[in-house]
This record gives sequence, C-alpha cells and structure tokens, in this order.
Amino acid sequence: MNQPYQAPSADVCIAKVDERYQPKFFAASGRIGRMRYVVYAFGLTMLSYLAIAIVGGILAAIMGGFDSASANSGATMLLGFLAMVVMLFILVMTVIYAIRRLNDINASGWFVLLFLVPIVNLIMGLLLIFMPGTKGPNKFGPKPVANSGGVVAAFVVVAVLFVGYIGVLMAVAVPAYNQYVERAQAASEMQYDYDY
Repeated sequence: MNQPYQAPSADVCIAKVDERYQPKFFAASGRIGRMRYVVYAFGLTMLSYLAIAIVGGILAAIMGGFDSASANSGATMLLGFLAMVVMLFILVMTVIYAIRRLNDINASGWFVLLFLVPIVNLIMGLLLIFMPGTKGPNKFGPKPVANSGGVVAAFVVVAVLFVGYIGVLMAVAVPAYNQYVERAQAASEMQYDYDY
C-alpha cells in the first residue's frame, strides 16, 4: 500500500563520521578551519592589492601618471571605480569566509552580523581565529580535510609577516611616544615655571 504520509525508507544520515571534503578558495559554502581562515583572508587581501596595483600601473602608464594636472581625468575615475569593485568583492568574500568559519564551529552564518557591532566585532574576530571547530561532521557538513603543506607554509608566512609588522610598528611607535612624553613634560615644566 502506498501511503503519502509514510516515513522515508532512505538513509537520512547527514554525513558519515569519517567523511571529509576539500575546501576551495572561492567556494561560498562548506566549512574551513582556523588556519585556512587566516590564510584565505590574507591571500584574498594580497590578491586584491595586486589587482589594484596592476590596474593602477596600467592606467598610470596609459595616462602618463597621476600627477596633479591629470587628477580630474577619466583615468582617475576609472581607477576609483575599479578599486570600488575590488573592495566590494573583498567584502563579499570576507563575509563568506566568516560564515564558513562560523559553520565550522557549528554556529549559524547570521552571527556574521555581529561584526557590525563595535567591540563585539573584535571578540568575534578573535573567536574565529582561536576557537576550534567541531571534531566531526556537524549540521553544516563534513569536516574539511587536514591542512596541506601549502596551507601550513602560507600560515607560517602570514605569522612571520604579522610579527614583522608588529615589530616595525613598535619600532616607530615607541620612540614617537617617548618623544611625545618628553615634549609634554617639558611643556608642563615651562608652564609650571611661568606660574611662579
């Protein structure tokens, strides 16, 4: 007898425990781990900078440079438009990466809207970088395959560049702050001398 309300006889298991998949860089769905999240975001940023540099270089060569005489030219407007398109693409891909990372920790992609709330966005960013994903399959799909050697190498490069960036920032910021403190103390002493 064929009943329309009969329970399905198919296997309705979401995923097998040992099932894994290979994440893709430009994919809009699936899960990505912490290391891939950092590498993909950094890679996307570098690709966008490269694209803007190439377009800017080509337009500068064609138009004879972007000096003050040609600042209002169509080339500048074209470069601005292309930069906006690239930045929109970066924004969309960044949101997709955050959603994929949230899916890895078994959270809804709607939590990405918390990035619009000040202070909470910092906490969300740290959670996405440091919180481990679920061990096996979750409601968003199977676990991604282990990180390849290329992903690990790219992560090491990103970490070294980040530490170097912080080092350069500190090498500039600490002496500048010390000079500021010295000038402020000198100004304070001068004002104190004028009071008497």
